[in-house]
Amino acid sequence: MELLDVIKKAIDEKKGEHVIKYDFRSLNPFIDNVILCSAGNIRQVHAIAQNVKERAREYGYPVRSMEGNHDSRWVLVDLDSVVVHVFLEEERKHFQLEKLYADLPCEDFTL
Repeated sequence: MELLDVIKKAIDEKKGEHVIKYDFRSLNPFIDNVILCSAGNIRQVHAIAQNVKERAREYGYPVRSMEGNHDSRWVLVDLDSVVVHVFLEEERKHFQLEKLYADLPCEDFTL
């Protein structure tokens, strides 16, 4: 299974919302895609991030790191060529990464 499909399924399994995939290849030679998704509470943020990490490893993909502790409202999962940001909904609205990435090609990444 392709890494993007693994990520999409892992996010869907834990009911991630507002999932968007950005094509980062024009900005960074080391990152192909950045994925943003939201969760309704901190527990769900961590469940989604942990599921992405576990599913990636299950299919043999490297997990470079996972940033965020049990109180974090935003967790980042670095899967080498893909970075997944899992936000508490209010945190996502506050940081507005969609505005920062507005010039990049993007697509809805919901299963």
